[in-house]
Amino acid sequence: MWIAIFTMMRLGPSLAYAIALLFVLSMPLLESHPSSAFAWWLYMTILPVMREPIYLLLAVPGVGIWSATVLLVLASIFGIRVAVQPQRHHRSGFIHAHIALIATGLSLGKAAVAQAGLSDFALPQFQRGDWSFLPLAQPLGTFLFICVFLACICWHLTVIKRAISA
Repeated sequence: MWIAIFTMMRLGPSLAYAIALLFVLSMPLLESHPSSAFAWWLYMTILPVMREPIYLLLAVPGVGIWSATVLLVLASIFGIRVAVQPQRHHRSGFIHAHIALIATGLSLGKAAVAQAGLSDFALPQFQRGDWSFLPLAQPLGTFLFICVFLACICWHLTVIKRAISA
């Protein structure tokens, strides 16, 4: 029973990469069907959750939408393999989960601030307006962050248990 629970918890990063994949695929879908309500719904639902990590990924020279799609598919599949066989992939699973945690945490931070860029750190006196109508985080983003955070805890427990037994 516990093995199944920990396996499900370790699948959190794969879920994050799969949602990022949906966001990347919603871009060409929206481009090819700009009047589709479903395309807009998909794009706008995932936008606050995955905007920052995907735009950072797409800002890397040579990474386009299709290469980002391949990278995210491979990351998601790798995460499933790592979650199913954690005894073989200690360090890889640890790194995999923490990259997803950093990405989802970055997204939650930007969604909570509701500003683009780093101007809030450099020029805090220019933060004007009432942003109180915005929630602190999107529900999907909060759920995703909790899933990935639990996966990180699982990997920490795995590494600690391995260190104690060695």
